[in-house]
Amino acid sequence: MKTVTLILISISGAVFVAGIPPATAAPSAYPPANASIALVSKVVLDVKRKELEKDWEIAKRGETLSSGDRVRTGEKSIAIIKFKDNSLVRVRERSELTVTGETRGSSFSKNVNIEGGVVGFNIRKQKKDEEFRFTSPTSVASIRGTGGLFRAHESADTLTVVEGSVLLTNNISTNSVLVRAGFTGISNPDGTIQTRPATNEELAAAQNASSLSEQDNKLEIELRDNQGDRKELKIDFQE
Repeated sequence: MKTVTLILISISGAVFVAGIPPATAAPSAYPPANASIALVSKVVLDVKRKELEKDWEIAKRGETLSSGDRVRTGEKSIAIIKFKDNSLVRVRERSELTVTGETRGSSFSKNVNIEGGVVGFNIRKQKKDEEFRFTSPTSVASIRGTGGLFRAHESADTLTVVEGSVLLTNNISTNSVLVRAGFTGISNPDGTIQTRPATNEELAAAQNASSLSEQDNKLEIELRDNQGDRKELKIDFQE
């Protein structure tokens, strides 16, 4: 069973916690405005984020992401995003995406829309009425709980799976293929879609991008109370 240990360190003033979403959102069709659905748990070099109706700004480790927020990485840069269910998405260099979430009752479905680039993923097993999707102009990858690597490119989208299986759908033709562990799915702008055994290079890249290290299980978040005093919140995710 997964447990979450919270340690709140008050740097000055009274203890105050803000911006951390509850484990189970209140029933609603969509999360309320500014509802946090994920965290930026790691930032390497040039990583930026953009909130709705705001300009791009430098992303910082521990910042929360709300539905509709965007993340962009530069050359030789990387960002790691953790969702509330501890699903992990690694945003590789020169990539851009938008995260969204939808809450219905106690279920929470997530979508990562990739405008271009590469993401590695380690998605926790979803509940029966939940889903996790990667979308692009060409494809939709519906994930129930698995790891792998998804690349969105104007020439073709590729999906390599290291465990479990993923349903990959082409948006143009609406045709789908089931991409199993050890295979790569290819979705083309002309509507064609196929699956084949993954190469050794593809599998190595997918395994590296989807692995969950011990360091990724620890988050440190800096918060401020109404008086402007800083607080440090440490979150330790345990399996």
